[in-house]
Amino acid sequence: MFNVKATAEDSALDLALAYAESGFSVVPLLRHNKVPPRELGSWERFKSEQPTTEEITRWFKGRDDLVVALVTGKFLVIDADTPEAVIWAANNLPVTPLKVATGKGMHYYYNNPENFTTYVARRVVGYDPDKLIDIRGVGGLIIAPYNIHATGVIYEPQLILDWELHDTGDLPDFTRDDWIKVTGADKINGKPISTPLSLGAAAEGSRNDTAARLAGYLIAKGLNTDFTQFFLQSWNRGNKPPLDDSEIATTVSSIMRTHERKNQAAPSYMSKNKVIKEPANLYSPPGILKDIYEYSEKIAQISQPALSLQSALGLGSVVAGRMYKSDMNNFSSLYFMCIAKSGQGKENTKTVVESILDASGHIDLMAGDGYTSSGAVYSLLRHKPTHITVMDEFGKRLESIAKSSNSNKEDALQALMEAWGRCHGTIRPDNYSLMNMSSKQQQEAMDRSTIKPAITLMGMSVPKNFYGALSTGRIVDGFLNRFLVVESKLPRVVGRMVPFIEPPHHVCEWVRKMRETNNEMEELAKNNSDMDFKQRVLTFDNESKELLTKLAYKLIEEQDLLEKDGLEVLLSRTREKSMRLALICALADDPKTNIIRGDITQWAIDYVYYYDQLLIQNCEDKVAGSEIESRIKQVLSFIRSQGEIGISKRDIDRREIFRSMKSYEVKEIIERLKNSGEIQEKDVKTKTTGRPTKRIVAIDPEFFED
Repeated sequence: MFNVKATAEDSALDLALAYAESGFSVVPLLRHNKVPPRELGSWERFKSEQPTTEEITRWFKGRDDLVVALVTGKFLVIDADTPEAVIWAANNLPVTPLKVATGKGMHYYYNNPENFTTYVARRVVGYDPDKLIDIRGVGGLIIAPYNIHATGVIYEPQLILDWELHDTGDLPDFTRDDWIKVTGADKINGKPISTPLSLGAAAEGSRNDTAARLAGYLIAKGLNTDFTQFFLQSWNRGNKPPLDDSEIATTVSSIMRTHERKNQAAPSYMSKNKVIKEPANLYSPPGILKDIYEYSEKIAQISQPALSLQSALGLGSVVAGRMYKSDMNNFSSLYFMCIAKSGQGKENTKTVVESILDASGHIDLMAGDGYTSSGAVYSLLRHKPTHITVMDEFGKRLESIAKSSNSNKEDALQALMEAWGRCHGTIRPDNYSLMNMSSKQQQEAMDRSTIKPAITLMGMSVPKNFYGALSTGRIVDGFLNRFLVVESKLPRVVGRMVPFIEPPHHVCEWVRKMRETNNEMEELAKNNSDMDFKQRVLTFDNESKELLTKLAYKLIEEQDLLEKDGLEVLLSRTREKSMRLALICALADDPKTNIIRGDITQWAIDYVYYYDQLLIQNCEDKVAGSEIESRIKQVLSFIRSQGEIGISKRDIDRREIFRSMKSYEVKEIIERLKNSGEIQEKDVKTKTTGRPTKRIVAIDPEFFED
């Protein structure tokens, strides 16, 4: 980069010295969570001065867990962190000779003559709070090119070779116009504010949008309807031509309804626009689980980090099954749901688990791909009291049950729900008539009980099928809250040509150590469903107990808020799942340990709580309690997808989404969305028309600025 001579083969120390020699201020960050190591202390002074060679050597020498970060300031970096953000950046940012490919997106380098500061800029696709563009300006840090991410991805620079780059001054300037284009904001006294506060006349095609943004800003600051309307009418007189007063009144009324709905009707954390922050160490699970995760990513034709981590946890769940418990009577059996687009690597989850169990000599823990009835559940437990079942097309199976009212498959789900909670006791088939059975058959029927069942369930589905199959009934019956639901939002990509690699030897050794004992009775009991035996007990330390107590109080508060929406049940097993996962993680860290440490419990809590929060958000957004609510959500989502131009009334009848609805239903839905402040009708100038036309447009939640 510039005059830096470096490659991905260089050590972190070599990279750091090379960048420092070229005039950059460098800071070490931990590779797995991108925070400075504890021994560094504060890095604030390196915003204004460079570290010495001695300091750099002391930081990086002999360390393979660090990456080199550059302190931004003279130069500025736009961090597009998702494929959607990259597409937006490519269409809107000025051309730069230096781009750096990251694991998720792209870094764009610019000169920073106006000293723009670090600022999380904007959502770039729909209303997904995760799809952000970051500006790293004065006081920021950025991972330097040629570093290697914890996942193995190289921060690979992409240079325009005929563009001479000697120093940061040769980069294109990031101007005030660029700032406004990216952020939608200008600055007053260093604080980003919404552009509507620039009260000059709006261009003809942006009058309605500017009015809505200004109304949102004023209402969010506490102004009432009358004063907001008066203010907008005064501003509107400067527009040529001005909007009708009726349009101003309609806009203010609509924005006020949206504001009231957001701030009174729903709990704050329940908003579909709430940013649920990913834990910094999410992809650094304890012990051997990290190695299993990395192996999964290594052999995956399509990288799916979230699902690879689920496969590691699923393997840990079944390997510890039936043999270990905590002092709080928690067990390792967990149910996992892996959601991703069709053909995008879900099958690798099964490949990883199956390959490791086979290579370690414990393929017997693998079961078939589903259960046809409750009897199938009990029968399989009889032969395999500990097993993992990987069920593809799980969403379709749920849909099938709902549509056909298949009592056998419904009973199978009920049996699985029961098995989840009976790890400490005995699961028995339902009572049924023994008449017309022989004595032998009667005895067999009575003996189908299983002591301490240990089922690990790994379901896979595409988003549409999974969420489409969920009704509020399925949510409240306690089925969904037993799962750790992980959805990959990664876009479709072409798979890599990756040869199969045998599982790491030390991973297989861990499996064998976990499953094989020296006690003959213990070995016999663990493989026989009707024999009881004592499990090895791991004790939560005091720090763990404090963390779990805090979690319990936090969950109670949130459940109270969720109760009126019928979603409180989704948090009712969050603590239990955290404790089960902590047990697995402790054994993954040290199979001989008898203690579950606080740091391990914290990781488990972070993982479970994060994904349970996302599940709540998805259920609020995607799962309807009635057919009309479902259609309202679909229509709103469609109108939002049309962006700033919205949709005309004439087009409504032509679009496929509306064809299955009666005309009166469409009218009712549109009116309900207007009344709730979700949409409004306004004049929009499109590329296909020479003059503005009436169109239905979604209200942007970002009209409300803090």
